[in-house]
Amino acid sequence: MKKFLLVIVLTVLFQPFISFSQTNWTVYEYSISFRIKNAGITVNGKFTGLKTEILFSPEKLSSSRISGSVDAATLATGINMRDKTIKEEKYLDAEKHKLIEATSTKLYTKDAYYAGLFNITIKGVTKEVEIPFEFTPLGNLAEFKGEFKLNRRDFEVGGGSMTMADNLTVKILIKAKS
Repeated sequence: MKKFLLVIVLTVLFQPFISFSQTNWTVYEYSISFRIKNAGITVNGKFTGLKTEILFSPEKLSSSRISGSVDAATLATGINMRDKTIKEEKYLDAEKHKLIEATSTKLYTKDAYYAGLFNITIKGVTKEVEIPFEFTPLGNLAEFKGEFKLNRRDFEVGGGSMTMADNLTVKILIKAKS
């Protein structure tokens, strides 16, 4: 009987800590890609070198948080001359602004999915962007998948180019384990 009472007392005392714990996800595979029109042609590219901190539990969204960064110099579109130009001062200024960063300020449900308000920093300019995403748990594995649009001019990328579209689409796929 004493052991039973001890278990109940310990459960009651530690329940607040248990209920506020988060799942810490470690990325084991990812893809960060983008597409934008330039002179009427769709340009596809990607970034590598993702560093993240993902503390996410669907039942604890108010205390969940997601942040990540990629090295701007890892941009690759498949054409070296174009990549070099995009990394220069007029575009990403990758030498001066080494990281592209995203940090959640709020996560919530939206329709049948999730979404978050993220502070995105590109080229030293930070803007708040809503990013909708899917979260698919598979036991101790999970997949985060999102797609959103950014206006490059909001981040002072590419100046007043008349041939490059203002908006680009970003796709993120993250496979993680707990």
